[in-house]
Amino acid sequence: MIMLTGVSCLLSAQKKKEKDIWSGTYLVNEINKGVSTTTDTLVVTRIKDADPKEIPAKEKSDLARWSMTSKREGGRDKIIIKRFLFDIEDDRDAYKEFGWTDLHKDGKMNCMDGGHFFICQTQPDTTVMFGKDESYVTKTGIFGIWLHYGVVELEKK
Repeated sequence: MIMLTGVSCLLSAQKKKEKDIWSGTYLVNEINKGVSTTTDTLVVTRIKDADPKEIPAKEKSDLARWSMTSKREGGRDKIIIKRFLFDIEDDRDAYKEFGWTDLHKDGKMNCMDGGHFFICQTQPDTTVMFGKDESYVTKTGIFGIWLHYGVVELEKK
């Protein structure tokens, strides 16, 4: 009976532990006129959850946080990133403005927000629509968009 209880507790703890799809090292591949050039390497690491007392009320539905550093910057530019807010009950859906809500609900699109950029994961060789007129084909299924810069292909190592 003791062994059964121990196994039950272990399985319960494993269910509660969420798989971290974000942590890792990513090559940043800029694409210019069909030519892909690796211009940086980003390192994403899971860090301590945000303190609910120190963040806006709208962010309290998801306290998970990651840090991201650029090897090109020598790791001096550590940025805190978080998942796109998605809490339908509180009408918070960061995927909505891109038309990706259904993709996220179906488990086909997950994104992180870094303030002036975001990173998304989908299936490899997916055409991602931005509004009605713009699209991007992600070969690896991981892409980033930097404000005033544009789209880059990311490759997880």
